[in-house]
Amino acid sequence: MVISVNYSFAQSETSEQVTLSGDLANNPVAQDILKKIEQTKKWIKELEEKNYEALEAKKELEAKRAQALEKLNQDLSEWEALWEYYSPKNSFSRFVDKVQESQVKEVFWDQFEFHQIKVDAGRDALKKVLASGGSLKEARQAYLKAAETKRIELIEANSIFNVNHNLAYYNQQIMFNKEGQFIETPITGEQLRKYYEDYRTNPAYLQANPDDAISWEDLGKTTPNTECRKGSVVVYRFHANDYVCVSMSTAEMWIRHGMGEITGNSTAFNIDSVTPLTKCDEGLTVVYALESGKYSCVLQETADSWIAQGIAEAHDPQSYILDKIQDKDVSVIIQEINQKLEEFDDDLALKQAELKEKYDKKYADALAQSKNDEKSAIKDQRERPGMTKEELSTKIMQIRKKYDSTQENILQEKIAALKILDGIHKENVKKFADTYEFDPYVKIVWNSELSKYDAVKKN
Repeated sequence: MVISVNYSFAQSETSEQVTLSGDLANNPVAQDILKKIEQTKKWIKELEEKNYEALEAKKELEAKRAQALEKLNQDLSEWEALWEYYSPKNSFSRFVDKVQESQVKEVFWDQFEFHQIKVDAGRDALKKVLASGGSLKEARQAYLKAAETKRIELIEANSIFNVNHNLAYYNQQIMFNKEGQFIETPITGEQLRKYYEDYRTNPAYLQANPDDAISWEDLGKTTPNTECRKGSVVVYRFHANDYVCVSMSTAEMWIRHGMGEITGNSTAFNIDSVTPLTKCDEGLTVVYALESGKYSCVLQETADSWIAQGIAEAHDPQSYILDKIQDKDVSVIIQEINQKLEEFDDDLALKQAELKEKYDKKYADALAQSKNDEKSAIKDQRERPGMTKEELSTKIMQIRKKYDSTQENILQEKIAALKILDGIHKENVKKFADTYEFDPYVKIVWNSELSKYDAVKKN
């Protein structure tokens, strides 16, 4: 038996033609073999087609997955950009920007980074548990344990942050326990006095030790005439409205920054605050601190140093008295000017009230006229049987529409009248203020808080 097989090739398919030669053309066995060959070819072709379709579908699916992934990443990027403003760091940054002191800002950022380290440690612990096959509950427990911050740990971190940014001294921090209470020993007391003349004057100490009745009572006894121990001086603290004994260097710092003043043991002419007329204690002299804008008693060498640096001035008592007399005269003039300005305001308020009363009457008259017109329309409808309810309703609507128009006209007229009145007032006040334009001692300015003009002393 001879089987002749001819092959022909297409671009993507292989076609096999099987023929029988000679006597085999009518041989049943050969015919059966031929049928099986054809069936096998058919199966192979179908299988190839299915594989091709599956391959193409897989390619299409992978392409769509890639497109979907790209779109998802793009959406996530846009989402992250949208919520970046509300991220923990940016939100905290907006809070810190409101803080004025740069050192305090740095402490806040240290605290934020400390918190972030704890959060990152928790996340790493959570991922490690999940990667090793742990349950979600175990991962959460691992996160909480790694991210936990104990109170003592937080206190210690804050102490370090304050020391790092010159807001506290390390040797000072270690003298307090975790509750913020001072550890009372002879050594710690002596060490603390290196930073405070008397640690009991520190508000933080008093707040942490409310049961220290002796300290509270002793501090309450300090007066302008208290005799402090050697090296200390009585200082009046502006913010606390009290007197304390502090070292001279601390007192000078408070004076320079406008935190307090040394009043001296007596004053001339019963003047309450320090002036060039004040009689300071021995070794002290009166100086005018430019930063605080106040007089105070300081050491003579400190006064000389401040004057040389240009941060203070020494004012002559005689010139001070003459200035006070002049200031008193200027004060009288300012008082008279402000009284005149108040008269302008009172006159405006009176005319505004008269104007309001005038237009309130116009409103009332218009309303009364409208009501009378409605009553007349109803009366006419009753007396005229041929007049329908629809005609009455239309007439009443016309009356009310006319009233609304009249009311609007009155309102516009009132607004225009008030503007004219306000313009006349401003013009009169301006003319009055212009008369003091070149005055060497007084000027008239607009007080935005009170929305009115005020006379003040020229600098």
